[in-house]
Amino acid sequence: MTTTIYSEVRNLFRRFAEYTTFHGVNRIISSKLLIGRLIWLCIVMTSFSMCIRQIYILSVQFSSYKINRKVSISNTDPYFPSISFCDLNPLSYRKIEAYKDDVQLANHLMKIIERNHNAVRGLKNGTVDIRNTSFHKDDLQSEAIEQEFRREMNYFDINITKDEIPKLSSDFKEFILSCRYEGELCNASFFVPFYDPYYGQCYRFPSQPLVAKHVGHLFAFQLFLNVNQSDYIPYVADDPGIILSIHENGYRPYLQSNGFAVSPGFKTDISLFQKRIERKKVVFGSKDLCDDSGQYTNIQTCFKLCVEKIVEKSCNCSPTMSNVDLGLWICDDVEELQCMANAEKGTENCSCKDPCSEIQYGTFRSMTTWPGKSYVGVLDAILKQRGVAYQDMRESLLFINIYFSSLQEEIIEEELAYTVENFWSDIGGSLGLWVGMSVISLGEILELGILILRFIKKRSVRLITTEVKRAAAEDKLNDGLNQIIKGFNDINDEKQEGRTEFNDGLNKIINSLNILTAEQQSRDNDQNGNQSNSMGRNVQPEQYNVFADHMI
Repeated sequence: MTTTIYSEVRNLFRRFAEYTTFHGVNRIISSKLLIGRLIWLCIVMTSFSMCIRQIYILSVQFSSYKINRKVSISNTDPYFPSISFCDLNPLSYRKIEAYKDDVQLANHLMKIIERNHNAVRGLKNGTVDIRNTSFHKDDLQSEAIEQEFRREMNYFDINITKDEIPKLSSDFKEFILSCRYEGELCNASFFVPFYDPYYGQCYRFPSQPLVAKHVGHLFAFQLFLNVNQSDYIPYVADDPGIILSIHENGYRPYLQSNGFAVSPGFKTDISLFQKRIERKKVVFGSKDLCDDSGQYTNIQTCFKLCVEKIVEKSCNCSPTMSNVDLGLWICDDVEELQCMANAEKGTENCSCKDPCSEIQYGTFRSMTTWPGKSYVGVLDAILKQRGVAYQDMRESLLFINIYFSSLQEEIIEEELAYTVENFWSDIGGSLGLWVGMSVISLGEILELGILILRFIKKRSVRLITTEVKRAAAEDKLNDGLNQIIKGFNDINDEKQEGRTEFNDGLNKIINSLNILTAEQQSRDNDQNGNQSNSMGRNVQPEQYNVFADHMI
């Protein structure tokens, strides 16, 4: 039986090889020489291997989700970006002295300033060892004092600090002398004051989103500022000016990392060009390829916040003092700096992604000396109306122009570099090149599978039927034997029914034997038929007849 099943299956594969469209398979069967079959077998196996390798490479390329960027230009009325800026001098020295007896933060900071005065005097005359001061060893710059002072600004509870910092900062009208937007004057209502743990009192323009409708200098956002160097805290701000950041509306400015300094004595022109990046979030069911939470303006911001959290947790200090709620001081000593450097290497634990929609502002900055000699008289007259003289402020004044150079928006859209259509086309090309396979070939494989299943089902039904017939024949055989025995007994008892019982039992035995013989003959016919198909000739099976010439 095992040989018969093997022969049937082999014949199915032989017939499949003869008609299939797979290249080379029929040559393995039809070749008359063994060496020819082996050669064609090697060729076919090599082709299949190369095809599988090529499909694997295509799958890797497809699963990498490589992106192409499509750039287009669109005319739009963009929102004017948020402009956040702070004086590099965190607090007013004059106000700290004035409020040192009334404001606890002023009293605390005044002690720090006096201690620094004594340290610097001691360094100058050589009476104080450098290691007993706030300066780092071999560093005579004021960075150590500056970092200590900015840290001490956050000495008290955050609520106390936020309440007292405005009292110790320059007044709005002293700091911002003039402001215009698209030719119209703007006042304090256009600005939002906010507290930065490092820079102190800061301002953001505009308070509400504004749509930019014009371009060029005439419609710029103009700022005329006075940083008042005479009011700078000693040894804290070593360079006068402001820190400024241009960012998308509604997001944190990150002045320490994204800001740039603007110096007094210059007119700074900043032209803007808006770019918008739209990234794909979902690719073939894979979600979260980008971040749509709106929490971060760019991926660098996400990494910076992640690194800050890692450093704060590992080193018990802050790299930027951005989160003063934790009560952590800035990392400044050797051990803390080494810990911060080691912690920053753990960015692989930061699950940061690019935002799905990101607005960037391309900038071009230019600076000219300001004011010019011909404009000094006009400026002096304007300042005198405010009760101040130009000569007292000439080293503290700066002018900023921020404007759009174009209202056209550059749109960068991401699209898949390797699409589903490309993937299936390349697979079809590989199958056709290496094995000559097409979609029709899949139908042939499906047909072969159906034939094999049909054969298995037919074989199973036949086995079940044979077993049923065999069981029925054996039952009749047993009944016949019993009737023969009963007939003999009746004959011995000289009963008339004995001969009839004997004949009926004998007929049942003969019928049972004929059924069993027919089943054996059917199996022999199947086996001989398979052998004749494989050998190309028809061999008649041997016939069985148990009772051919006599019947009782």
